[in-house]
Amino acid sequence: MITDKETGWVEPTIIINGQQLTFAQAMSVRVAINSFRMFVCDPDNADNIGLKLAQGYDEQLQEVEVAMRRKN
Repeated sequence: MITDKETGWVEPTIIINGQQLTFAQAMSVRVAINSFRMFVCDPDNADNIGLKLAQGYDEQLQEVEVAMRRKN
């Protein structure tokens, strides 16, 4: 977990292709994942992209969110 020195907020440690993201980058990824999950869970959006696809995205994104909350 990465802790912001000014606020004390904590974000997950995210490593992409061997590069650890900064606190701000990790926060951005977490927020993007959460926002996309809310998008696919909206019934109107799920209907537009297909219910099965929306449910698949939701399941995978939920697993990612759980992993990001785990402490190392």
